[in-house]
Amino acid sequence: MISKSLPAVLQQALEYHVNESQLTHDTELQDIYDRLSNLNEKVEYLKNKIKNNRDKNKS
Repeated sequence: MISKSLPAVLQQALEYHVNESQLTHDTELQDIYDRLSNLNEKVEYLKNKIKNNRDKNKS
C-alpha cells in the first residue's frame, strides 16, 4: 500500500477544489502549492531515512 503524506493529500484536496471552481488558481494558491511540494519532499526524505535506518538495525 502506498500512502501519501499529509502535504500531498492537502495539495490534492486543493486541486480538487480548483477543478470544482470553488477556488481560483492565483499567486497565493501557487505559493501554497510550492510550500506543500517543498514540505512533501522533506517528508518523503525523512520517511526514506527512517526506513533505511530500520533496515540497518534489522541486519
